[in-house]
Amino acid sequence: MPQQLFPPHFLKKLEMLTLVAKQLFRGDTRGERRSTVHGASVEFADFRPYVQGDDFRRIDWNAYAKFESLMLRLFVEEQELSVHILLDCSASMNYGDPAKFDYARRLAAALAYIALANTDRVSFTPVAVDTDADTFLGASTGSMRGKHGILALMDLLTALKPAGRTDLNASLSRFALRTQRAGLVILISDFLSDSGFEDGIKRLRYGKHEVVMIQTLSPQEISPELLGDVRLVDMETNAGVEVTANRAVLQAYAKRLSAFLAEIQAFAHKHGCSCLLANTQSDFEELVLRQFRALGLAR
Repeated sequence: MPQQLFPPHFLKKLEMLTLVAKQLFRGDTRGERRSTVHGASVEFADFRPYVQGDDFRRIDWNAYAKFESLMLRLFVEEQELSVHILLDCSASMNYGDPAKFDYARRLAAALAYIALANTDRVSFTPVAVDTDADTFLGASTGSMRGKHGILALMDLLTALKPAGRTDLNASLSRFALRTQRAGLVILISDFLSDSGFEDGIKRLRYGKHEVVMIQTLSPQEISPELLGDVRLVDMETNAGVEVTANRAVLQAYAKRLSAFLAEIQAFAHKHGCSCLLANTQSDFEELVLRQFRALGLAR
């Protein structure tokens, strides 16, 4: 049930939101949502100057008489959006207090709830490497639409357990190959992938998807409170390393983390992706209701 992840009052707040895409996905039918692009519906949005190649039938001759220049009428496009939610379910997500995975799946649930409540099409796909099965993606839910899909998805998210390794490049590339319908791809992950994530995101962008990158990190990763001789163990490979956690080591860690976060933001900006860092200690409702709006993901 949705109430297993959210209290009822929060669900009502989610229903007031709408996911927003910055680009128009060709072939989508018109639905009950609005994108931020300009299309050809009946609701007027703005003018822009005519340029060679534009449809001359959209010239506003009244504007021409007033401004003595050719102007096109622009309209708000109402469309149905395909939302693809990808959740990192690898073992590294099962870390922190609060745990990254619990926070991340609540984000996935909130985004799915917003989209389904607004009649957008939603698919959900777990992302992790299963070595035994030789797979990089879990089973997708397929396309869901309407509130009847919410209960099944919430039950699925509640039952999910993090396991396996992370290979975001391989997982995202395979998702791009098997997903022909371009849409809004929301990736929720800690982005701690040895192989990187850049090539996978590029494949998604090449496939005309709009990409939102939500990075979840725990407070213990952002500002670790370690002291003395400790052994750090990789949760996915069980490889360990002995370190002496002193001020110099912690400062070096903070510097490297800052560079890593800056690299992700710079990559997102360069490739036209939206990017948000979600500290699992941050207030969940604040993140969804305000920061999603500030990011331009919802309104």
